[in-house]
Order: sequence, then structure tokens, then C-alpha cells
Amino acid sequence: MPEWVVHFYTGENFCGIRRKVYEEVNRFIDLSVHDVNRVIVDGHWLPESLFYLALVSYEKWGCEGLKAVIHHNILDYSSTLASDGKYGWLVKYHGPSYAITDIMRFCGKVLDGIRNDFITLFSVLKDKNDPHEILLEVGRVWGSIQTPKDFVNALKGERTKLLKLLEDILKIVNELESCIHMCVEEVVWLEFYREFKGICPVCSRAISPLETYISVPMEYAEKNLAYKVHKECFEILKTKANEFLKQGLTKEEVFRVLPEKSMPPSIIHEVLKTIA
Repeated sequence: MPEWVVHFYTGENFCGIRRKVYEEVNRFIDLSVHDVNRVIVDGHWLPESLFYLALVSYEKWGCEGLKAVIHHNILDYSSTLASDGKYGWLVKYHGPSYAITDIMRFCGKVLDGIRNDFITLFSVLKDKNDPHEILLEVGRVWGSIQTPKDFVNALKGERTKLLKLLEDILKIVNELESCIHMCVEEVVWLEFYREFKGICPVCSRAISPLETYISVPMEYAEKNLAYKVHKECFEILKTKANEFLKQGLTKEEVFRVLPEKSMPPSIIHEVLKTIA
């Protein structure tokens, strides 16, 4: 699974999740119930498991905390895909670009599934009042509810709060769809980089003892995760980024067009941080 610093870095810089909130969420997930409610089968997070996790998370940290919970689990899922099986083999022996598209597709499928499942619950909850009727109706779409007593008890909570939770889940899915690809790409690159720490991810050349390199991002250095980037390569990226900005592109637009090939999003982010 990704180191905590990867969750923090990508969550904060790419998805706008405050680190203070994410730190609390990580302690809860990894030290208390890690993987218990992350039941993802073929890109589909079983909605009953997520529903119970969402109830607890939302009560503790609200919408931002729940966003961190979902973000954390999708990153863990992408790490599993990037390290095992077919995609793990592609990443290790051919490079991130050979697997990133498919891994992103599975992670996107997770978000699509969350949307579809919780739109169903939201619609039924607005339409029906009896928890047992809701259980039966939702079960037709979700499949058999494994713990019907717990599910019914959860439905007996304050209706307004439940509807607000479901609205926020759908809001979170929309927000994550716009940023999760950068986080997943970072995770895939880190998995690849475990085996190739002497390669500059920008130019794909080995870094010789005579060449100057910088560690990017420095935040990763403590965990020995930082990419070694030729200083010259970093400066070339800065020059190109400045040229794009002078042409009138925003930093968000530069982020998308600057890399000519797949490279860790954190490197692009750190380049843009150096430009006023």
C-alpha cells in the first residue's frame, strides 16, 4: 500500500484535502479498520460495506473526511493493481505507461459504481419511509444485503442527515473524478520506481555519479521515495512551463500540457511550485 506521505501529498495537492483531516482519517483506516470495509470486486466497491464506513466517517469528519476515506481506499486499490497480477507485471517490466490507462479505468469504474449505487439509495430513501421497504427495494439493485438488521437500523436515523450524507457522497464522487487520475498515476509511478531508483523519470536515462540531480518531491525523501531527477531536466521543464504561462495558459492548463510523455505528477507539481 502507498506510504502515508503519498496519501497526504496527493490528497492535499491534487484533490484539496487538508492534511490535518487526512492524518486523522489515515490513523482511523490503517490502525483500526484497514481494508475491512474496502470490498472492491472487479472495480466495484460493494455498496453495503461503503455505506457503513461512510456513516462512521461522516459522523467523525464530515464531507472532507469522507472524501479522504474514499481517496485513501482508491489509492490503496490502485496500488494493489499496480503491484500484482497482469498490471503489476506490466508496470515492473515495461513501465507505468503500459498499465496506467487500465488501472485508471478500474478506479474510474469504482467511482461510477459509487455514484450509481448511492443514487439508488438516495432515490428510494426520498420515496419511501418504511426501512424494511427501503431494504427490499435497494436490495434489488445492490444485491442481497448481508446484514439486514444493521442496514435497517442505519435507515432509522434522522432522514435529513441521511439524505445529506448521500448528497455529499455524490458530490465527493464528482470532485474525485476531476483529480483522482493524477493520484493514481503517482501511485503507479512509485510502484515502478521501487525497482528503478537510479533512472530519471523525466528523460528515462540513468543518473551517473558525475551528474547532478535533485530529489523530487523532498517530502518523499524521508521515506526514500523521492524521484531522482537530473537538475538539467528539471530546469528544462521549468523553462517550458514558463513559456506556456507567457502564452497565457493557467497553471492548471500547463499541468496538463507540460509532460510530453508519462511522468510522475508530483514532478510537474513541484516544477510549477517554483514558478511565481
